[in-house]
Amino acid sequence: MLARGEEWMVDLLEVHVDEVEWLWRQRQAALRSKEYDFRALVQLDERITAHLDALVLAGEEAWALLRTRLVDAEDAYAAFGAAHALLLQEDVAVARQTLELSAGLEGAAWEGFRLALRYAPPERHVDALRGLVAGASERHAAAALEALAFHGQPDPGGRLLELLGSVEPDVRRAAWGIVALLPLRWLEVPDQARFRQRLAQRFPTALADASFQVRDAARWAAAWTRQPWLLSSLRTLAKTPASPDHVPGLKLLAVLGAQADLPLFEEALGRRELGPERFLLAGTFGHPGLIEEVLRAMESGGPAVAAAAASSFRKLTGLDVNTAHRVAVLPTEELEEDASTEEVHIPDAAAARNHWGRLKGALSGVPRLCMGADALKGWTQEWLRGLPLEARWEHALREHFEMGRGGDVLALERFPQLPE
Repeated sequence: MLARGEEWMVDLLEVHVDEVEWLWRQRQAALRSKEYDFRALVQLDERITAHLDALVLAGEEAWALLRTRLVDAEDAYAAFGAAHALLLQEDVAVARQTLELSAGLEGAAWEGFRLALRYAPPERHVDALRGLVAGASERHAAAALEALAFHGQPDPGGRLLELLGSVEPDVRRAAWGIVALLPLRWLEVPDQARFRQRLAQRFPTALADASFQVRDAARWAAAWTRQPWLLSSLRTLAKTPASPDHVPGLKLLAVLGAQADLPLFEEALGRRELGPERFLLAGTFGHPGLIEEVLRAMESGGPAVAAAAASSFRKLTGLDVNTAHRVAVLPTEELEEDASTEEVHIPDAAAARNHWGRLKGALSGVPRLCMGADALKGWTQEWLRGLPLEARWEHALREHFEMGRGGDVLALERFPQLPE
């Protein structure tokens, strides 16, 4: 028996909503992925856009379903997919009602709505967003400020500075995330001198915050706003193994550091207590002086160590030396009954050593390698487009921090990405 037309339409709309949720989950992971490059991201965005277009074209037929999915969501991406489709609707009343509906959202539903607001067309909602900035709700003000900053329209008022001092750690963390979004062309104009001064005064307090998430967000904000003291602070963390921020400091220093920081990473790779992921630092830092240690890890380390080393080797040289052979490893050393396992590829260590032997003469003097090329000079836009998105994001942050160019967060994360 054929389903009635109305039931068929609802079923079809649910398929589109499910696909939007699943694809957006993939997209957010792809933005920092070792597997996706720019072309793959464009293709992913085309798929998301096709499903969103169907939900927009459905008009009011989709509204009830989308609202229910948003309110009842137990997962942030389920809420995000529904809220994103609602905020794209041609009827401005629907977007307004969605903003009103958000007042009662909590947990995963709220997180999904916040992310959807970031990707909503700003020209449709700018007045409503500025109204939220001025409102009593700190979390709504933070979400609105994030959306405005993401689209290059930061609010010039003092609300952001107020949120940096909120009593709620989640609000403080979100506020530092907004600082990272501030466009340099806005932040560095003479009219913002007072704001820059007041912002600089907030960093010491944030870096001593009781919340790890706040401290970490403040460090990334310092990178995106080009704070001159940041490298010194990161080097101090790298030399302080007892600090709870030691590893996060190493990770950011690996992106931004200079050739003089090589001894810090040589030491880090030798510290077993940092776990297999310490070898990922070699790929991020990019110095060929670490490759010998990476090769030895592939040759004599356990499966997890060898897999991390192989990942760095690919990032350094551009060659994937993983074999088809996979083994399961526990994420922790304790063999707990409920511990989940993951499978990793076993790399061909001999192929890696032979490949580096062929490249070593030409590349051993390069201060920062990425995918077999000098990441500091001689790179092209075509090379950049072919980078894994993780490496492209790191390259952009480094260019941004060192020279004030290379693209901001919007350039890296805007939706949809268009073919270049």
